[in-house]
Amino acid sequence: MSIPCPYCQHPFSPGAQSCPGCGASLLLEAVPGGTQPVCAVHPTLRGLGTCSRCGTFACARCLRAGPQGEALCVRCHQLEPDAPMPWDQREELGTMRAFWRTLVQVLLRPGSFSQARAEGRKRDSLLFVLLCALPAFFVMGLIYMVFLVGTPSLMEALAPPDRPLEDTSGLEMMPWMGVGMFVFFTLFGPPIFVAMTFVGAALDHLVLRMGGVTRPFHVTLRAHSLSQAPWALGVVPFIGAQVAPFWALVARVFAYRGLHRTTTGTALAGALLVPLASCCLCGGGYMGLLFFIFSRAAQK
Repeated sequence: MSIPCPYCQHPFSPGAQSCPGCGASLLLEAVPGGTQPVCAVHPTLRGLGTCSRCGTFACARCLRAGPQGEALCVRCHQLEPDAPMPWDQREELGTMRAFWRTLVQVLLRPGSFSQARAEGRKRDSLLFVLLCALPAFFVMGLIYMVFLVGTPSLMEALAPPDRPLEDTSGLEMMPWMGVGMFVFFTLFGPPIFVAMTFVGAALDHLVLRMGGVTRPFHVTLRAHSLSQAPWALGVVPFIGAQVAPFWALVARVFAYRGLHRTTTGTALAGALLVPLASCCLCGGGYMGLLFFIFSRAAQK
């Protein structure tokens, strides 16, 4: 948000004490008994803007820029935790170092979300999810490829010498299936995971809104995306992919509670209600399908 200079009307950002256009000082004395607004903290100075949260007038000394560039008074600015995550400092740290530090912070210190910056661009949040998914899906595809490529040789080695395998047409296709699985997981797995994260954040946001949360969707998307950091543990074969979903749910509760500045109960509902409902729907549908199949088989 830009505020016009009272002299030349050149816009200046909250926090500036001199006009970038004409160079005049923005610390203007208030006229006693005049109609000009005065600062709520410094009554002797003119108010040049209003706080977008509490609505009070603030002088140039008290104006601050919020996370999205909005004008805030010094009181509201001090009340709002705005510690940047390492992911927000990519220009200073470099992308990979910022990514690694964010992983460590989310995995080991999820309580730091209570002081973290709530605002962030959607594309930055989704880029973090993509980087978390790339190594996990690469390792997953590699495991499938190694298993399918090595299975024919293993079966031929285990076959009795007096009874060799007769039909090996299916075994000959398995290496190609392994290569196909590797290509699919590596190329299509991460984008699908990013899309699922976006949809999951949208559904969680509906639950959070019903719980009284008023912050916009991009805050939920940022919290949901950062809580996907445990999926980077997918690089650990067989174990990482099993641990990651539960670790991510725990991190998501901390992220929703911290970035939305809400209660633990609301954060728990926002993080767990959609996954539990999905499990019930999928599990119920699966059980219903089995019941239908067995009932039809019993009638025959």
